[in-house]
Amino acid sequence: MTSPIAEIDLAFKALAPRTSDWTAILPELGVAGLSLFALLQALVIPERLRWLIPATARAGLLLVAVMALTPEVAWTQAVDEPLFGGLLRHNLPMPWVRLVFLSSAFLTSLLAGRFLTARGAGLADYHHVLLVVTAAFMLLVQSDHFVPFFVSLETAAVGLYVLVGYLRRSEASLEAGVKFLVAGGLSSAFLLMGMVLVYGSLGAPGAGDSLAFPVIAKALAAGKGTVLTLAGAAMIVGGAAFKLGAFPFHSWIPDVYQGAPTPTTAYLATASKAAGALALLLIATGPFASLAAKLAPALAGLSLLTLLAGNLAALATSDIKRALALSGVSHAGFLLAAITVAVAKPEATAFGFTSETVVVYYLLAYVVGSFLTLQSLAGVPSAEDHVRPLTSLRGLIRRSPSLTAGLCFGIGSLAGVPPSVGFVTKLLVLALLVQAGLWWVLGAALIGVAVSIHYYFGILREAVARPGDDREETAPLETGAVSRFVITTLSLATLAAGALILL
Repeated sequence: MTSPIAEIDLAFKALAPRTSDWTAILPELGVAGLSLFALLQALVIPERLRWLIPATARAGLLLVAVMALTPEVAWTQAVDEPLFGGLLRHNLPMPWVRLVFLSSAFLTSLLAGRFLTARGAGLADYHHVLLVVTAAFMLLVQSDHFVPFFVSLETAAVGLYVLVGYLRRSEASLEAGVKFLVAGGLSSAFLLMGMVLVYGSLGAPGAGDSLAFPVIAKALAAGKGTVLTLAGAAMIVGGAAFKLGAFPFHSWIPDVYQGAPTPTTAYLATASKAAGALALLLIATGPFASLAAKLAPALAGLSLLTLLAGNLAALATSDIKRALALSGVSHAGFLLAAITVAVAKPEATAFGFTSETVVVYYLLAYVVGSFLTLQSLAGVPSAEDHVRPLTSLRGLIRRSPSLTAGLCFGIGSLAGVPPSVGFVTKLLVLALLVQAGLWWVLGAALIGVAVSIHYYFGILREAVARPGDDREETAPLETGAVSRFVITTLSLATLAAGALILL
């Protein structure tokens, strides 16, 4: 008779993580270690050396980025190999996916340093939470099971609640944090209920773990899905669409983005949107791939409505942060368009790039354009961070040519002006839509681009073509060395990255 302890020991050995499993997530472990190190530094270093906390975090993020982009190493080679007993899997182009989150965290840190210091807010806590959220996002996009998927997503969500409401003396920041908490809680409930319905409708003796993506995909391919399964899948897709900021789940975005501290707004607009897009891509092409006939039309309609809703709503706002938030909704529509192609016609390519690669490149271009725009915007003085009317940019070209140049390059990339990287990535998405024959979505995308020119160039018109009152003395704006470095580097990236993609 076999001892129960012996059976437990055999099961543990079968499920225990291998050394290669830990090696495969070494970049994520590095970011998590950096987050703990930020707290340790806050405990032991004196006040006059607190600048070491963000400096260490940035240096560590750069090292992890170099590590993530190193070819032919263990953490980039585990493609389609199950990790940690099937909980994780590298299904996406991981080096570039990791770069999306690492670059977002690095640029957020650069933007936050001077911003938080000027407002008397702590740097250590902010960087600790920022790095935890980044590590959670990096694990989320490797999920091959709904348990790590949900845990990673909620770990990141809790951290984002803190970052949005981080300015405790600002009523706008606290209000945005509460709104985000309520809306985020609702989306989490949708996700969890959807997972319960999928698990309950597909679970049966001998059916395997019906929370694992391959098991769900196999069961649905065999026709075992029920109405409850479809309802659960719809709720999961809806929860992911909320994180992406797609219509009709986008209503929280303008208020939260406007009230949040500008560095957090930049991180929400890039890393959080990237996590939502990649999570939706994972579940739509993974466990729910067999539902493509039902899912593709729904995603196409969602993309069309998101493109129109974001662009048309942005026309009616006169606040810069709010306009950029709504423009982010239109970018979510472009991402949804590429995801729709991945579901409807997986074999479609644009200039040799698959739909998954186009999504990742689009996110990288969006990171460059968003941070360049917000870095320039942060250099413009404002009595309240959440009140930035378009008229506050008047005369900027005389006060700070460098900030104006950064704003022009950033807005140009977001608008898709050639030869910027934003133009190249939008062209890739449009080429995918042509390949897939999604003509209605293509038409909405082209209309969206035309409409976006109006409000994007409305921002530039205030900064360039409408100088301030000549009767008033307008003092030049001082631009710090970090701000000049970021603006110069990202401006060059908007021009060089597009050429590199096509080459």
